Amino acid sequence: MPYQEDFMIKTAWLLLVFLAILSWSTTSMLYKAGVHKDNEEHVCLKYSVCIGTVFLVISILYLIIRNESFSIWESAVRYWPMTVFGLIYAVVNTISFNGYVYNEVMVESPIEGLGSGTSTVLLIIVYLALGRADSAAELLTPLRITGILVIMICIILLSTVRNKEHRSNSQNNIPSWLGRGLGTLIFPVLFSVADALETIVTGICLDTTYGYAMPEGDSIIIVGMEYAAFAFGCWIYIFLKERKMYNPFTKRSSPRILGAITDNVGIVFYSYAMAINSISTDPLIAVYPVFAMIGGRIIMKEKVGTAQFIFLLGIVAGSVMVIAGTIT
Repeated sequence: MPYQEDFMIKTAWLLLVFLAILSWSTTSMLYKAGVHKDNEEHVCLKYSVCIGTVFLVISILYLIIRNESFSIWESAVRYWPMTVFGLIYAVVNTISFNGYVYNEVMVESPIEGLGSGTSTVLLIIVYLALGRADSAAELLTPLRITGILVIMICIILLSTVRNKEHRSNSQNNIPSWLGRGLGTLIFPVLFSVADALETIVTGICLDTTYGYAMPEGDSIIIVGMEYAAFAFGCWIYIFLKERKMYNPFTKRSSPRILGAITDNVGIVFYSYAMAINSISTDPLIAVYPVFAMIGGRIIMKEKVGTAQFIFLLGIVAGSVMVIAGTIT
């Protein structure tokens, strides 16, 4: 009987991980599908309007079904790191949507998946600053160092190859400054840093020993309401600039709305999987960009050069090594 129960738990965990991977891979493709070839104005702001709408619905539903009382003002002040992060996340997330404008899903997803590796580096800095670690040496395991080096080298090589192709291909409508440095990779890298920051802020706020012991639902409500308010500001700005109201519930915008939904559904699956087995979940989730790359090639009909493909796989491998070095 215990063996059967253990088998059922492991099966449920594996199913949840698979559903999270599927949800986030689908999200990447839907967000890319929401970019149209007519150089739509304020496209990134329109993405945020769609996401803010979904966040608002989720926050309201959570307020309705929860049993605990909630004061937006009191919680926003008490858990101020989450409040500050909510605004930063909304701004950075909006800017980073440029990545889906300029990059293929096959490129965007692996770079965005860097959040797990980036969070490790930032966590090391935070732990050292708070005095919870004596030196970086005790935190930087050999496998983790190797993974970080692999990621950095692959990103530099990938950006070099892509920038060279962009400069030689006059059909690419890309601003000249994006042909230098990291190029269009700057947007998914920016998102990965924000994603890493989310891991740190969430840990600080939810940690019952060192943090604020924040109820999990409060973070959903605070960030959701903030993003909704930011999205409303974006909606007003679009109206003032284009002299017409942007409707997120049209066929043209449906991939953006659906992408926001699958993104949040993936978070739910991920949370339940972490509750069952937090040690093994992240290394498996880290391979979701591979599924997005497969979807980008088969469903979106995207093509990248052999060198780019190798560097992208190197980034995924490096992310897995960083996570594996963190939990071993």
